[in-house]
Amino acid sequence: MNNSLELNFEDFLLIVFIALSLLNIYGNYNSKLYQKTNDSYYKYYSNKIFKFTLSITLLIYIYFFYRNYTAYQKVSDKEKKLYSIKVFGTIFLITGILCLLYFQNNETDFFKYTSYLIYFSTSSLSSK
Repeated sequence: MNNSLELNFEDFLLIVFIALSLLNIYGNYNSKLYQKTNDSYYKYYSNKIFKFTLSITLLIYIYFFYRNYTAYQKVSDKEKKLYSIKVFGTIFLITGILCLLYFQNNETDFFKYTSYLIYFSTSSLSSK
């Protein structure tokens, strides 16, 4: 990809990130509705949103890994150490996203535990 096309594509990715962030806000809103109403529809819908946004984010970071690795191969030996940090950072992000996707696919009562954490954190604050 030439530099102009690559920059335009990365501008597009920034717009996608903004859209994913808005979707996550909506997913959080549905999570709150689930906690208030205990209606499983909201839990199901928020989980679908989170899985979707994580999947798209994974694809984006696979692209960034490819871009960073290609740049790493082209730089001089003097700069390889610096570029290797970008490559490993991208690998860590991809690993984190995969862990989150695994959690999102296998969690059963995350909202129940979140409610307990919220209750205990607020009760400990009120007792001080």
